Amino acid sequence: MEMYKTKEVAELLSVSQTTIKRWAAMFPNVFPKDRFGHYIFSQQEVSLLKSIKTRIDQGETLDRITLTGNHQPVGPLQSTRPVQAEDKPMHEMWSRINQIEHSLDQKADEVVSVQLLRQREELEDLRQMIQQLALSIETIQQPGLQAAAAHEELHPVAAAKLKAPPKKRSLLRTLFSL
Repeated sequence: MEMYKTKEVAELLSVSQTTIKRWAAMFPNVFPKDRFGHYIFSQQEVSLLKSIKTRIDQGETLDRITLTGNHQPVGPLQSTRPVQAEDKPMHEMWSRINQIEHSLDQKADEVVSVQLLRQREELEDLRQMIQQLALSIETIQQPGLQAAAAHEELHPVAAAKLKAPPKKRSLLRTLFSL
């Protein structure tokens, strides 16, 4: 029994690999994936894909196409049998895996929530800084003594530096300012 990969089927039908994957995803019972999550098609499945392509070329939409007849899916390449009551260790393992997946989902949700809260706090800090800058710009643009007084109230350290004359640097210090 010859098996084809998605790329080979796409070349046979002259469509893209994405199209083949989309068609196969619409009918998961007919086109199963292998244990690695890849599609592998038998000759019968390739003929089904050809019929899908023909029907689409005739103007039928993919969601209206139904595959009828006696199509038995080949099934995944790994054997999957249902867990029976006799397989108690296997059942315990599945339940532990489900618990771990559930706790991972919860942890991921918590992490996202914390990140959102931090980002909101940062945004609020940025908003406050923008408001302070806007006030500073307004006070600087106001003429007269009111502006200087208001500026000193908002930023006393900056106002003190503006009043003090700049320090003169020695020539030696200017040359070697590393």
